[in-house]
Amino acid sequence: MDEHLLRYDKNKTYVLIDCETFNLCLNFCHNLPWQIGMIKAKGDFKTDSKNFYIHWDTTLKISDDAARITRYDHKKVQKEGLNIKDIFPTIKDWLDHADYIIGHNILGFDIYLIIELYKTMGCNYDHIINKIIDTNCIARGNKYNLPYKKDQDLLEYQYKIYHTRRKDVKSSLTFLGKEYNIDHDYENLHDAINDLDLNLKVWNKLKWQIEL
Repeated sequence: MDEHLLRYDKNKTYVLIDCETFNLCLNFCHNLPWQIGMIKAKGDFKTDSKNFYIHWDTTLKISDDAARITRYDHKKVQKEGLNIKDIFPTIKDWLDHADYIIGHNILGFDIYLIIELYKTMGCNYDHIINKIIDTNCIARGNKYNLPYKKDQDLLEYQYKIYHTRRKDVKSSLTFLGKEYNIDHDYENLHDAINDLDLNLKVWNKLKWQIEL
């Protein structure tokens, strides 16, 4: 038995992160996160969570469609939103000290905003990149019959899968949750913490399908 694999390791710390943003641009010139959710997990189980609304001094506006999809509440964000300088130390501490950083499509989207955040705060981000596990890439790799092999570089493998597109393959977080018969509140997805709760459940299924 390969007891060194993550599926058996109950001591590894994971941080799952999700950014809800004004639009789909990948830099702070044209886009900003208005909500950042994080879940900390050890082994299979959630141990802590943070849900930050962020108030920016910006002229950026969220589109009606984006607001509807993400359930953006302008009054709530204005009332509960915090200055990024006040919450970044917590975000950085969690990400810096995690064994792995997990997200669904994190390599296609969230990581660019996280990098922008580190750069804005004058901090180096190189050390967090190789800790990333993108559950979307892992799931698609399995569906493509191109599973990760232990002699491969994990980041390189995930980017290879990310850039391999097959129209007949579905790997959204909602689809995977239902495919795995995961009990979850699917009606309230696109809230960062709710998404991350499902993401953790999906990861707990996926890690039995990857030799990592």
